[in-house]
Amino acid sequence: MKLLHSILLKIALSMGVIMYLAYAIPTSQYTNRYLIGISIFTALFLPIFTVVSAYLEQQTFRLTASMFASKFAKFVWQSLYNLFALGLLIKGHVIDETNLRMVGGLVGAVCLTSLASQGLQYLAIMMSNHAKGNRFANIFFALSFNVIISALAAIGYKKIQIIFIVLGLLLGIIGIFISLITDIWGLIPSKGGVGLFLGTFNPVHKSHIAILKQFINERQLDKVYIHPTVIPKMHQYLLDKGMIEIVKEEAGKRYYEKSASADPLVNFFPTGKVFYEAENRVYMLKTAIEEAGLAKKVEILFEPQLYQDDGFYAIIKTIRQKHPHMRLHGLLGTDEGGMLLHDIYDETGVKPYVVLRRDNISGTAIRKGAQGMTMPKVTEVLNFLTNFKEGHSGILLGKKVNIINNRLEVVDD
Repeated sequence: MKLLHSILLKIALSMGVIMYLAYAIPTSQYTNRYLIGISIFTALFLPIFTVVSAYLEQQTFRLTASMFASKFAKFVWQSLYNLFALGLLIKGHVIDETNLRMVGGLVGAVCLTSLASQGLQYLAIMMSNHAKGNRFANIFFALSFNVIISALAAIGYKKIQIIFIVLGLLLGIIGIFISLITDIWGLIPSKGGVGLFLGTFNPVHKSHIAILKQFINERQLDKVYIHPTVIPKMHQYLLDKGMIEIVKEEAGKRYYEKSASADPLVNFFPTGKVFYEAENRVYMLKTAIEEAGLAKKVEILFEPQLYQDDGFYAIIKTIRQKHPHMRLHGLLGTDEGGMLLHDIYDETGVKPYVVLRRDNISGTAIRKGAQGMTMPKVTEVLNFLTNFKEGHSGILLGKKVNIINNRLEVVDD
C-alpha cells in the first residue's frame, strides 16, 4: 500500500494518462490499442526509466569528467524510448508519418522531444534549487508540457510544429549544449583569479588536499575559498516535510533515515545517510589546511544563514562581490555532488576545473572505518570524536575541547 503513495509512481501514472489524452483527444482514437498499450507501458516503465537515466548520467560523468558526455548519454537513453513510443504510434496509425516532415521525420521528432525534455527538466530543477516550486511538481509540469506539445506537433498541427522546433532547439542548448561549451571552457588553460572548492567534505581527506594543491598550482590562483554544505538543501527540505528524519546523533555525526511517510521509490540519500555535523567538518577543514601548509592561500568560509537562504548560489554571489573583477574557478570531482556543482557553476559563470579521480579514497569509506585516508591531525580529530561522548572534555591538538550538542567546542583558542 505504501507504494501507492509514491510521488514517482503518481508522476508515472499521470504521464501515462496525459500521454493517452494528448493523442486521443485530437485524433478521437480513444480505443486504439497501440495508443492504450504505449500509454500503459509509459506509466509502468517510467520509474525504471528514471532510475536507469540517472545511473547512466552519473556513471558517464564519473568515467569521462564531462557534463556534456553525461547529458548526451541521458539524451541517447531518452531518444531510444521516444523512438520506441513514436514508432509504435506510427505503426498503430495514431500518427501519420507524413505529418512529421516539417520536424525532420521520425528521427527529428525523437531528437526534438528528447532535447526539449532535458531542457525543461533542467529548468524545473534549477527553479526548485532557488526555492521556486517543489522539485517533483516542477518536473511533473515540465514533463506534462513536453508530452502535450510533442503530441500536438506529431499529429500535424503546423503552428505547434514551429513552436516545437524552436523550443526543442532552445531547450536543447540549455539542457545539453551549454555543458559542451563549459566543458571546453574548463579545459582551456587560464591563469590567475580566485578559486572555489565547495562540497560536503564529509570528512575532508587526502584527495581533497591533493586536488586542491593541483588546482592552485595549475590555475596559479591568488586565493581559494572553501565552503562546506551545512545541511544539504534537499535534506533540509525533506526534514521540513517529514520525509526523512535524524535517527541518531553521536560521535560528531548525524544519521538520517527515511520516515514512515517517505516515498519508497525515491533515493533521498545520493550523497550518503551519515554526515558529520557542519561545525565538525569546518574544524577538520581548518585543521587539514593548516597541516598542509595552505593557510596563506586558502580561506575556510562558513556562512550558515547565507547557505540556508540560497545554498551555494548565495556563497558564490558573496565571493564574487568580494572579488568583482577577478575570474572565479570552481574545483569539483566526478561524483554525484560534482555533477550538482557543475550545474551551479554553469549557471553562475564559474569556470569549472574537473578532476577525474581514480584513487578510491572517499568520505564514505572513512565513515565506515577505513584508515589512512585522512591527514594525521584530521585522523586525530576523528578518533577524538569516536572515543568521547556528549558533554566530555579532552585535549585535542594541544587544546582543551568539549563536545557539546555533538559538536566540537574549543575552550583554549
